[in-house]
Amino acid sequence: MNKASAPHLTPADRIIGALAFAAGSADAFAFHRFHDVFTSAMTGNTALLGIALGQGHLIAASRSLAALGGFSAGATLGTIIADIGTQASGAARLRRLLALEIALLLLVALGWAVFPHPLFHAPLYGLIMIGAMAMGSQSVAARTIDLPGIPTVVFTTTLTMIMMGLTRSLTHRVARADGPTRAIPPITARQIGAMGLYVGGAAATALIGLILPLIAAWPALLAVLLALRAARDFAD
Repeated sequence: MNKASAPHLTPADRIIGALAFAAGSADAFAFHRFHDVFTSAMTGNTALLGIALGQGHLIAASRSLAALGGFSAGATLGTIIADIGTQASGAARLRRLLALEIALLLLVALGWAVFPHPLFHAPLYGLIMIGAMAMGSQSVAARTIDLPGIPTVVFTTTLTMIMMGLTRSLTHRVARADGPTRAIPPITARQIGAMGLYVGGAAATALIGLILPLIAAWPALLAVLLALRAARDFAD
């Protein structure tokens, strides 16, 4: 049975869930601490870039560009690392990618602890780019796990697939009111769970940022450490 249709939680589910939480956490942290920019949601950054350019806010546009560039660099570096050693298993490639992401998120956490707040100039742009690189490498890791419609760093496609799955399940029930009904597909349940964990990561980090702002960068890092722990049980 493949990972998408398994009726129970698998190591892939635990990894994806932890990474979705990390992405939500990273986005909430970046938006509040890096002056309205995302490090995971590149669709949002692209929209923010267009808005900033249209309004003539070039400094805001430069922050979005830094995030887009960092994410692209992270995806590029992640691809190179994933492709090293063509004989390596998918599990080995995944662990390498998660280790890279952990190193990058650790740099963000240390930078946030060391630099004076609020951040401006080189420290700000450096941490935006490093944080976005971490999410870019995570996007490659999610592709390695390959659960349909769950990339962990963007949820527009995921939401579309959730609604398609729920709609088909509902219409099947209506069409066969007197016969057996179709349950929500396991992959749809997985997509709902991942999206919920993304929201949970954002909410938890926003709350932590209000209470203990000095540790607001750590939830995403801890979540990826949990993903690396789960990756020990991951099989291709």
